Amino acid sequence: MPWYRSKWLRDTYSLRAHLIAFGIALLVPVTIVAWLLLAHAASLERRQYESRLIQIADDLADDVAREIDRRLILLRALATFPALAEEDWSTFHDQAKAAVGDTAYVILLDTSGRQLVNTFVPYGAAPAWTGDPETIRRIIEVREPVISDLFVSLVTKRPVYNVSIPVFRNSELRYILSLGELVDSLVQVLKGQRLAAEWITTIQDRNGVLMARSRAHEQFVGSTHPEFQTDKKVAERSIRHAKSLEGESVLRVVVRCKISDWLVTANLPVALANVPLRRSQWQWSMMTLAALAFGAVLASLVARALVRPMAAAAKAAVALGHDQPLKPVRSAVTEINTIAAAQEFASTELSERTKHQTFLLRELSHRVKNVLAVVQSLVMRTLSDERSIADAREVVIQRLHALGRAHDTLMHSDWKGAPLREIINSELEPFAARVACDGPDVIIAGNMVQTFVLLLHELATNAAKHGSLAAEHGTVSIAWTVTHHGNGAHFGFRWQERDGPSVKPPTRIGFGSTILKSTVPSDIQPRLAYDSEGFVYEFETALSAVGSSASG
Repeated sequence: MPWYRSKWLRDTYSLRAHLIAFGIALLVPVTIVAWLLLAHAASLERRQYESRLIQIADDLADDVAREIDRRLILLRALATFPALAEEDWSTFHDQAKAAVGDTAYVILLDTSGRQLVNTFVPYGAAPAWTGDPETIRRIIEVREPVISDLFVSLVTKRPVYNVSIPVFRNSELRYILSLGELVDSLVQVLKGQRLAAEWITTIQDRNGVLMARSRAHEQFVGSTHPEFQTDKKVAERSIRHAKSLEGESVLRVVVRCKISDWLVTANLPVALANVPLRRSQWQWSMMTLAALAFGAVLASLVARALVRPMAAAAKAAVALGHDQPLKPVRSAVTEINTIAAAQEFASTELSERTKHQTFLLRELSHRVKNVLAVVQSLVMRTLSDERSIADAREVVIQRLHALGRAHDTLMHSDWKGAPLREIINSELEPFAARVACDGPDVIIAGNMVQTFVLLLHELATNAAKHGSLAAEHGTVSIAWTVTHHGNGAHFGFRWQERDGPSVKPPTRIGFGSTILKSTVPSDIQPRLAYDSEGFVYEFETALSAVGSSASG
C-alpha cells in the first residue's frame, strides 16, 4: 500500500474536497512564511535592542573617558604650579585644595610611594605611604598617566580610584601627582543616560571588581561575580546572554574604555525584549486560524462554480479520444475555456497531422526511390568503367560514403540545404592543410547537396591519385563567387590544382568524368583544363540553380 493510502482514505474525492484541501495546503506554507517573517521581525527588534544596548554602552564609555580626560587636564595644570617646582608643599597643599574643591582630593607622592601632600586632610596629617602602590609601580614602568583600579582609601575609608600623572624634572621622574575620586561620582555618570529602571549599567575595573552600578550601587560596589570574569576577556566590545547580580537573565553588552581600560556594561532583561515577540505570536495564531476557516468556506463556494463546466470538459475529452465531434463548452472560468479551446485545437491538429503523416510517407517513399536510383546509377557506371572488381568495390564504397555524408548534412539542416564551405570542409578534411578556400557564404539547395558532394569527392579523389594532392608540395585552391548581372545573380565555381605532376586528359570517359561534366546545371558546359600548372575545373550558372546567398 502506498505511503499516502490508509484504511481511512478513499480512492477519490469530490472537486469541493480537493479545493478545500488545496486552500488549506496553500495557507499552510503561507502561514509558515508568516511565522518565519514574524521570527525575522522579532529578530530585527531584538537586534534593535542590542544596537540600543551597544549605543548606550559606547556612550557611557565615552562619558567615562571624558570625565577622566577632564581630571588629567586638571592634574597637568596643577603640575605647573610654582609651589610644586619650589617644593613648597604647604603652599601647594592649599592651592591644590582650592583648585579641586570638595569633589575630589589631590595626592602628591615621591617615587617611593611616600605621601608629601594629601588635600583630604590638613597639611602634615597625611598618611606616610600611599594606599595605591600599584599605580606607583605602573607609572615608573610606563612613565605615562595611569588610572587605578578600585581600592579603599587610607584617608576616606571608602572605595575610591586615582587618576595619576608622572611629574618630571630634567627628564627625571620625581613625583606622582594623583587625583582621588569617590566612586560615587561614577554613579552620576551612569545615571546621566536617564534610562528606564529596567536597564542596568555598570563600571568594572581591570580586575573585574564593580566600581559603580546604576541600581543598588551601595549594595554591590566592590563585589565580584562569575560574569565579571567573562567580561574581563573582552578585547573591545561584545554582547551575550548573561545573569545579572540579582540572578535575572539579561542581554549584556560589554565595552572596554580606551583611556582607563575599565569595562562599561549595559544590561536589558531578556523578558522585556521577548514581550513584542509573544504578543505577535498570539496575534498571528488567531489570524492563521481565521484564514484557514475562511479558505475552506471560500473553496467550497468556488467548487460549485467549477463542477459543471469541468464535467462538460471531461465529456469532451472522451469524445476527442474516440475521434467524435466535440460539443462547445463555455464557462465563466478562463482556464476551463482554455481547456475547451485546447481540445478543439487538438481535434483540428489531429486531423491535420493525419494528413501530414500521409504526406510524409509519400515524400519518404519518393526520396528513398531517388537515393536508390542514384545508388543504382553509381554502381552500374562504376562497374562499367573497365575497373577490376577490387578497384570497383573500393570506388563504390567511397562514393557511397560520400552519399552518406551528403545525407547526414541534409538531415542536420532538415533537408533545407547546407553551406558550401561546410560541404567543402567535410569532403576535403584529410587535405585541409593543403587546400585554400575563398568565397562568400552560399547555401546549397537541398536537391543539389548530393550533387556537390559527389562532385567534390570526384575532384578530391582524382587530385589525390593523379593530381596536385598526389605530390608532396601540391596544393588546391577552391574559389567561388556570386555576381549580379542584369538578369539576376550568377554563381561561379573554380577548382585549381598547383605544384602537382603534369596531367593529361583521360583516354576514356568514366562515371567520374560524367559527374564533372553533366551533374551541375549551367548555362555553358563546365571547363576542364589540363594545364601545365595543374588541373582546372570551373563553371558558372545562375545562383538560383544551385542555392542562394546567405546574405539574402
